[in-house]
Amino acid sequence: MSALDERMYQAYVSTHTGPADGSSTRFIYRRDIRPCLPAGAAGATVLDIGSGQGELVRLLSADGFAAEGVDVSAEQVALAHAAGLSQVRLGDFHARLGTADSAWDAVIATDVLEHLGADEILRTFDEVSRALRPGGVFIARVPNAVSPTGGHLMFGDITHRTWFTQRSVRQLAAAAGFATVRVFACPPPAHGLTSAVRAALWKPISGMLKLSLAAETGQLRGHIVTHNLTFTARREPVPQRSPGR
Repeated sequence: MSALDERMYQAYVSTHTGPADGSSTRFIYRRDIRPCLPAGAAGATVLDIGSGQGELVRLLSADGFAAEGVDVSAEQVALAHAAGLSQVRLGDFHARLGTADSAWDAVIATDVLEHLGADEILRTFDEVSRALRPGGVFIARVPNAVSPTGGHLMFGDITHRTWFTQRSVRQLAAAAGFATVRVFACPPPAHGLTSAVRAALWKPISGMLKLSLAAETGQLRGHIVTHNLTFTARREPVPQRSPGR
């Protein structure tokens, strides 16, 4: 960790994030994360790396998952513990991922990978791949470099190092041996009157942005123009043996 990162993370809540926003976290969890997790798998193990104040760990636990979080910010972990989330631990997520192979059904990283350089990002993909059980899923949200206004998000935090595109996500996942990858947009969530207006305005605006990209690139479909994008990368499941073999 650089001297800048160490200093910033010591007071990350005070200087940057502020208190956790439970309402928006709940919406993002229900819309973007929960549908990607094992269905009906009570007790499935989930590790949230860069878990911050533990909002996702709380939601995962309430849904019956055996959830754990790890974060390098002592300030954020202290707030998680004060809220009763003892399963959020202070530490380096690399060390936690390396404790056992094939230990987790899912690993989640929301707003984490952008804090890493390219070499460390590939290392993280490799570590997550090893840490997941066969068929397990890596779910992450990252800044989208294709977004015309994405610099507002990317450079709004001095600790950010890297942003992503659909192609770079697929490139990393392939290099780490993941079997299948899905990438999807993160449009503004509608969880109140103001946010509902934003979400309604975003639809025609995003359509124009996609049309511009289609005109420039010749690619008619599949453009993602939101500030963030979310991806899932799955490990190859264990092949099923045919009966009688």
